[in-house]
Amino acid sequence: MTMDRLLRLTSGVMLLVVFFFGLLGSNVGLFWKAFVVFMALNQIQSAFTNWCPVVSLYRKFGVKECEC
Repeated sequence: MTMDRLLRLTSGVMLLVVFFFGLLGSNVGLFWKAFVVFMALNQIQSAFTNWCPVVSLYRKFGVKECEC
């Protein structure tokens, strides 16, 4: 799996996890709402800077950049 696909998979899975925990009730709601905001801000900054912490982590694990 390439970096692009793995990054999209990670983002989608994390958003689903946050969504389902948000449904559980108000006792965990604030943390998960803050986590969604963090994820959104991270994606916005990566659109402008072309840098994402998860990409750096995946590079260390040896995930290839493209299907070249």
